[in-house]
Amino acid sequence: MNQKKLLFRADGNSIIGLGHLYRLFALVELYKEKNDFIFITKESSTLKVIPKDYSIETISNTIDLIEEPYILSTKYSPKEYIVIIDGYQFTSEYQRKLKSLGYIIIYIDDLITNHQYADVVINHSEGIESKKYITENYTELALGTKYAILRPSFLEATKNKRIINTINTVFVCFGGADMYDLSYKATKALLKFNKLKEIHVLLGGAYKHNQIFNLQKKHSNIHIYQNLQEKEIILIMEKCNLAIAPASTTLYELCAIQMPILSGYFVDNQLNIYNSFTNKKAVYPGGDFSKYEEENFFKAIEKILKTNDYNSSLKIQQKLFDSKISNRFFELLNYVQISTRKASKDDKLNVYNWSNDPLVRKNSYNSNPITLENHEKWFESKINDKNNIFHIIEYNSSPAGMVRYEVKEEYTVVGITIAKKYRGKKLAHLFLKKSAKEYFKVLKKPILAHIKKENIASVKSFEKSGYKSYKEEQYNGINSFIYKLEKNDSIR
Repeated sequence: MNQKKLLFRADGNSIIGLGHLYRLFALVELYKEKNDFIFITKESSTLKVIPKDYSIETISNTIDLIEEPYILSTKYSPKEYIVIIDGYQFTSEYQRKLKSLGYIIIYIDDLITNHQYADVVINHSEGIESKKYITENYTELALGTKYAILRPSFLEATKNKRIINTINTVFVCFGGADMYDLSYKATKALLKFNKLKEIHVLLGGAYKHNQIFNLQKKHSNIHIYQNLQEKEIILIMEKCNLAIAPASTTLYELCAIQMPILSGYFVDNQLNIYNSFTNKKAVYPGGDFSKYEEENFFKAIEKILKTNDYNSSLKIQQKLFDSKISNRFFELLNYVQISTRKASKDDKLNVYNWSNDPLVRKNSYNSNPITLENHEKWFESKINDKNNIFHIIEYNSSPAGMVRYEVKEEYTVVGITIAKKYRGKKLAHLFLKKSAKEYFKVLKKPILAHIKKENIASVKSFEKSGYKSYKEEQYNGINSFIYKLEKNDSIR
């Protein structure tokens, strides 16, 4: 099964911060085993934070951003590459130019501002409603912590269920340039608590202050780190039972590890995450960190240490960050490579071969083999029938199966067939989802699916694509489940 290559595009330095780079690093680590990739960034980015094993291309600072899509297309064919972009500079116009060149786009967002032309928009802030977005009708929204952008080791950590009864070791991280030197202020406050034996401070790649290093010389229990690899970071976090961090990617990683966290914000793009996490009581509220001094940190930490139950917030973190996140990201990448088109005469033999497959015949209500003569008559009638919607499903431009709708007076009946090559790839529910999205653009009638009770795999696929159990009945003399999909229930 051919997979497209990936172009990752983000910038980051001490001025704009490193968050956009680090979010894409997490996706690179998730996808790189199965997909070839190039990481593209401006010359002005802090290049030393980019992992050395990445294939990197830098873009000259003199190149106008609006010309960039065309330049990319001359080197990286839209037929071969998917573009994954993260950054506020990638506006509606930038996305529209990429689309006009034929690219599939995945856009990482956290501000909900521009009209979105991307095929998928990922916003992992919790509590974001799809109605807040203005998009094209093909755009898929992947919202909330079920699409949390985490590096693989942190995704693995979500499988654990941690319990904390004592707080004595603290993790501090404000990332990037830490413009207010919050790392220093928080550490000074922590030193005032005798019960806190060890303080682990992770500084961002663009950190340029000096006071914390002077503080470390006076206190042997302060451990300072910078430019660590993923597995080194997770080992340090796992030693800790309290953390102080802004509502950023680091907060998500800490929630995956699970511990009491004092969180706040100091830039606008952290506010949505902060509000949602404090409302759910997943973190202890710190408010606007940009106004914090040592005394503010002291009072906030003191309040946490007086709490009797440290684990109530951990239980909420466990619900927000489940163990299925990586599967959802692989599904997104598959989803954008799936397309539908109307069946034509050229599809006759493909459909015949798919339909005559032994497994397909077994799961059909009429299990008899199909003759080519009968198939030709049937196929001709269906592609010309106004009450028949016949979708050929393509994966990366190759025919992979079909979804067909028989339109009745009050409802429509659906059937799906997948080519043998594409079975066992967890694609069936994505085929159904993509096809249903096209169906509901032209019809409002509910869709019914008849499934043999013993066909458990098909039941799971329909459920996963948004169909709901409707009733059980004898259909063509066979005990069957009937599943139903309404337009309002179809997954956007």
